Amino acid sequence: MSNEKFTVPSTQFTERPEAYELKVSLPGIGKEDAELHIEGKTLVLKAHAKHQNPAGFKQVVAEFERQSYAMSAELPEMADPASLKAKLENGLMTVTIGKRPETQPRKIEIG
Repeated sequence: MSNEKFTVPSTQFTERPEAYELKVSLPGIGKEDAELHIEGKTLVLKAHAKHQNPAGFKQVVAEFERQSYAMSAELPEMADPASLKAKLENGLMTVTIGKRPETQPRKIEIG
């Protein structure tokens, strides 16, 4: 059993006509420290904070607490998990999930 504590990150979930977008605040987390996967219809994120002092430096006082993050989100019925894309820049992860093609609005020609 692990004693690691996880914090639920701040998120913002929006919908556009063609896709959903999830933004997750992950301060202090790099690409190599985050894991994103799908379990059934659930999107799962875990991010582990790692900190190393630069060579030759000794930490005297630490007022910033490094945090590990974890969250899960149920994907909407119209989401297409195969279209999922994610990027992490400057502590902000952006996950884009396209909508299934059959759920997209389409114009029907009138003959």
